[in-house]
Amino acid sequence: MRILLINPSYPFEEFPRLLVTLPYLASALRREGHDVQILDLLLARTTPEKIERRMQSFGPQLVGITSVTLNHHIASGIAEVVRKCDPEVPIAMGGPHVSFEIEGSFRDLPALDYIGIGEGEHTMIELARSLEGRMDVRDVRGLAVRDRSTGQIHRTAARPLEDDLDELAPPARDLVPLARYLAFDSHASVVTSRGCPYECIFCSAPAWTGRKVRYRDPIQCVDEIEELAQMGFREITIEDDLFTLYRKHFLAVCGELERRNTGIRWNAFSRVDTITPEIVGIMASAGCQAICFGVESGDQEVLDLVKKKSNLAMVRDAMRMTQEVGISALASFIIGLPGETEETLKRTVEFADSLKQEFGSLYGFHILAPFPGTEVRDRAADYGLEILNSDWTQYDANHVVTRTTGADVGVLKSVSDAYEETIQGYYTYQDHLHEQGKLSGYELQGYVRRRRQTLLWKLLLDDAVESFAPFDAKDPVPGLEAAVAAHTASDPAFVSDEVRRVLELGALAPQRGPDGVRFAWTE
Repeated sequence: MRILLINPSYPFEEFPRLLVTLPYLASALRREGHDVQILDLLLARTTPEKIERRMQSFGPQLVGITSVTLNHHIASGIAEVVRKCDPEVPIAMGGPHVSFEIEGSFRDLPALDYIGIGEGEHTMIELARSLEGRMDVRDVRGLAVRDRSTGQIHRTAARPLEDDLDELAPPARDLVPLARYLAFDSHASVVTSRGCPYECIFCSAPAWTGRKVRYRDPIQCVDEIEELAQMGFREITIEDDLFTLYRKHFLAVCGELERRNTGIRWNAFSRVDTITPEIVGIMASAGCQAICFGVESGDQEVLDLVKKKSNLAMVRDAMRMTQEVGISALASFIIGLPGETEETLKRTVEFADSLKQEFGSLYGFHILAPFPGTEVRDRAADYGLEILNSDWTQYDANHVVTRTTGADVGVLKSVSDAYEETIQGYYTYQDHLHEQGKLSGYELQGYVRRRRQTLLWKLLLDDAVESFAPFDAKDPVPGLEAAVAAHTASDPAFVSDEVRRVLELGALAPQRGPDGVRFAWTE
């Protein structure tokens, strides 16, 4: 069976990284003998023409689309284009949003036939078998089905989460535009476990991947990391909800990383109550350069209300320990949580700033988005939270979609706006330091990446390169450099270096015609 998997773009300017969701799924389907392609639009502008071209060239017999709440509306638009291209092809959608919003997703998207509930590898395999007539669709576990003739929705038995993660085949990264990700200086993702045992009310992870944490073979995990280093990636992100939870697994992965000495740098997510001097020391030795901690609030009562099960003293200790071994720490905060008031917001801002001043910790503020599948959404009234709308296009952690009795929309927006001004001031200061040659290490790396990605993001989202007029056939590169510099209003010397780097990686390919040479991003 020919199966097309589609990864939608994101609607906001958050620089993406190479994920493994669809490559894992593609590997599982390939192992069953299916012909699989991935249309990865994460580093692209999603247009009907791109979808139509792939539908015509491949002629899929099943289309699978993944999405989260942030890009659900984009995924929905993709499904509509697919349906116009082929009125009969079965369309399945997976991801946490549709898993928790089954009826609403079917109601809002007439083109949709199936929803995969939860982890998708086994469900998609069984769905393909059912479409081939090898099993009854009612026996496919973890699937919601809409009958096209009656509109009735049938939900099959849930899939247990005890499946051995070592059954996952190595992700089929050859199906995604690797050269484009390398040109974008993107991170690549690796998953070493699934699941989270904690009960934070703003997070859907436990409902999505289960409270029982399941682990992959550390050798297989590091095999993937080593392969990514050989592909040219300089940095990866371990996407586990909590990499430092289980000591034996954590030590095995870090030990194997240190033994192989791949040279790749990596980042991870952690909780402050799982950090010790020994743990961060081991992480540093194994190549860890940054840890993101979900701090959430600078007010203890708010932390207790949202079931964070940590305290501010633990946060300070974690930041200190991380700093002492040379790992950069990022403290992530959510504003607008239940119990939020103007006073708690003030304490959070002051606490975040104190972490920066005392330990050099970077921090980020996000506005609460009560995603489907979270306790804070299901029990909003019990927590004194008013959900203002369910316009998913605003659930990007940048728009205010809730309020509490003590913090209305204006208060939350003012804190968010002040943070954005701080970030812009920080970027301006970085420009000044870079001009003086005073940036180094992780900060310099981040600065260069930001400039590079800002340039390429503008080109990709505008489909600019493909729109340029043909260049001189004998030496088209200087013309391309000039066109890019003009379109992005960027420094010509910087543009020249970047264009030549991208061409060397093969992310842009020349296309010769009777009028000269055009360039296009490789797929």
